[in-house]
Amino acid sequence: MPRTPLSPLSESTQMYLVTIARLRVDDQPVPLSQLADDLSISPVSANEMCRKLQDHGLMVYQPYKGASLTAEGERRAYYILRRHRLWEVFLVDKLGFDYDQSHDAACQLEHATSELLADQLDAFLGYPAVNPQGEPIPRTDGSLAERALLPLAKLSTGQRGHVVRCDVNEAARAFLAERGMRPGAPFAVMATAEDSLLVQVGGAHISLARSLGENVQVELAEKGKFAADELQQSILEEESEMAKTNSQIPLHELKTGQRGVIVHVSGKGPVKRRMMDMGLVPGSEVQVVRVAPLGDPIEFTVKGYSLSLRKSEASHIQVEVST
Repeated sequence: MPRTPLSPLSESTQMYLVTIARLRVDDQPVPLSQLADDLSISPVSANEMCRKLQDHGLMVYQPYKGASLTAEGERRAYYILRRHRLWEVFLVDKLGFDYDQSHDAACQLEHATSELLADQLDAFLGYPAVNPQGEPIPRTDGSLAERALLPLAKLSTGQRGHVVRCDVNEAARAFLAERGMRPGAPFAVMATAEDSLLVQVGGAHISLARSLGENVQVELAEKGKFAADELQQSILEEESEMAKTNSQIPLHELKTGQRGVIVHVSGKGPVKRRMMDMGLVPGSEVQVVRVAPLGDPIEFTVKGYSLSLRKSEASHIQVEVST
């Protein structure tokens, strides 16, 4: 059955719809404060836009509760979300971006992606079901597959799957992420006890309190078994990253005349955006030209031109030293 073309919407409208679709949990309205924070706008602006979208039949706004999408609003949101998550897969799997970088770039690419390009990209990637965070990619008809989520603590020894989300506070989320338990990560339950469970993530074994496992939502693969080769691939990748660690240093630690290849750019917001706009992306070779007497700023070359960075900015760029 051919798809019905959608009339154009402004980028601003698209962003509102997609953001609500991403933030929604268990079909509950998205609080206005959360929506405003994610879009980096004021609650007043968010309120005004939500009311406009409600007038256009794309959203239902309930004061003191939040915003929900109508069937038409959801269809349009998934239309864009499909493109966004396909680009995230492409940028991470094919170009070596980290997830934060891929998300920022996908926010720009999603609006300029035609239906034909999205379909070709989907086919090129092998029709992925989820993005690098384990979030589902909508189908071509604008629908989203139902997902059977379970708390990690409910699983038995030998069951495998991948993490979907961690419904915990910031400190607990950081603790889990440090140990590899982040959205999209494949895992295997190695053993269970009355108040704890042993989980393999990558090449590490992690002991988790059952109370913490209750708040980690996971998805099992078909028949409860996750592809063994995917878990093995995760282990190999982690071991490879560990092997590289000794040759990777922050950019500001390079000596005058030394060269390195950028492998990771961290940081957030304007700082990270500025560095990426200057061509400081994974795969680029940099060479330190000179360092100021007090170590700040640092002058270096990248892609044939000279740049200067503060030491604090250069510390966000990880490079592999060229031999």
